[in-house]
Amino acid sequence: MGAFATPRSMSGYSAERRSGPKWMRSAAVMTGAVAAILVLAATPTFGQPTGGTVVESPAPAPLPSAKQKLIREQARRPDLPKADLGAPPRVGMIIPPEVELLMLPQDMSSEVPATTSYRYLIAGDVIAVVEPENRKVIQLIPR
Repeated sequence: MGAFATPRSMSGYSAERRSGPKWMRSAAVMTGAVAAILVLAATPTFGQPTGGTVVESPAPAPLPSAKQKLIREQARRPDLPKADLGAPPRVGMIIPPEVELLMLPQDMSSEVPATTSYRYLIAGDVIAVVEPENRKVIQLIPR
């Protein structure tokens, strides 16, 4: 006998005798896979958070009309960059990181503390007010 023994020589049984015919092993694997899929599909919370309390963040405060007027006046400056987004901005749109966001006029920030972190961009005939943390458009102001 050589240095390495085969399964038949070690136990006296062939590999097929120990685990059944090949078609039977394939059927067992397939049955197990189907059962796992059915269990996962029947579980209503699979992939969903369980328990806990849903906490919604407050909606961003839109700029009142008096503040919109101030930003429109600042946006008339010819030296301010115009953003090319490839599509008109819309509320909820995420602004790409390479697009420059402009600061709100200073006196507007001091009058409305909740809006001090907002930024804006000019795209075509629209001014888009953006939350800088997530770069999401929260309001559109016609120019």
